[in-house]
Amino acid sequence: MEAKKTALQCNEEIKSCIGKRVVKLIRYSWWPKEDIAIECGIAKEFAFSLTAGPLEVIFDDESSLGVASDPGLNSVIVWREREPGGRACVKSPLDTDAELFSVSADDGDYSSQFFGGVLNHKLIGFSILKKKLMSSLESELPSELGLCFIFEENLRFIASHGLHDGSDDFSVLMPNHLEDKQRGQLIEIPL
Repeated sequence: MEAKKTALQCNEEIKSCIGKRVVKLIRYSWWPKEDIAIECGIAKEFAFSLTAGPLEVIFDDESSLGVASDPGLNSVIVWREREPGGRACVKSPLDTDAELFSVSADDGDYSSQFFGGVLNHKLIGFSILKKKLMSSLESELPSELGLCFIFEENLRFIASHGLHDGSDDFSVLMPNHLEDKQRGQLIEIPL
């Protein structure tokens, strides 16, 4: 079983995904998709983006990455969920966890059209978002607040540790979810 690490800690592993097409994006929520809007106090089309639970990014060779956040690291974390061909790399794959409920990026009711539009696009790079100015505690931790997945045709999304509301919650954001003021407080580091 592979350990869950920050993006910088597994830089070479995630770079091996560059050039692959993303065929599925699945959030694994703590609640059934029909309950997310009420549980999170959001519109139902933001269920995929803002629910509590990890993300699986599945590529055209059946490999996948798991992505979540770890408040103890103040950071997004990443792990190889499946290797090419689909064999699990972890003891308990996300899709076998009976306590998690899947929400697909192309769900017309529980996801925005943006995320469905990322599917079948080639991944061309990654970058990390960090605060320009950090407290002493934040600077002692990895504090990778965003992992940007960058695709052909100038598409991207951000796997985020608290960037949507300043909390320590994990979310999957469209670039326009970041306010200009917030964007000005971040630096983007290409991987």
